[in-house]
Amino acid sequence: MEAGRQYYSPAMQPDLYQLLITRLRQQGVNSDEAPALLRDLANILGSSPEIDSAAASSKLQLLGWNGVALDYQSLQLALAWIESEKP
Repeated sequence: MEAGRQYYSPAMQPDLYQLLITRLRQQGVNSDEAPALLRDLANILGSSPEIDSAAASSKLQLLGWNGVALDYQSLQLALAWIESEKP
């Protein structure tokens, strides 16, 4: 292997779930509520995978997640996490 070149392994992937939880906490979501929020978000994304962050935020608010506003990066992280969880 060349000097300075790193080998990539899927096992080296960051923990997407933990990254997403951390990002949501930074955006004001309570750590205890984050798993329930992600469950609801996963259901929304499962039925509408092409949804944008504003529409996903609106659907979350309809479910009672007032004050939650997903940004593009959080939505993309959520999509990547959901995809990584598929068998």
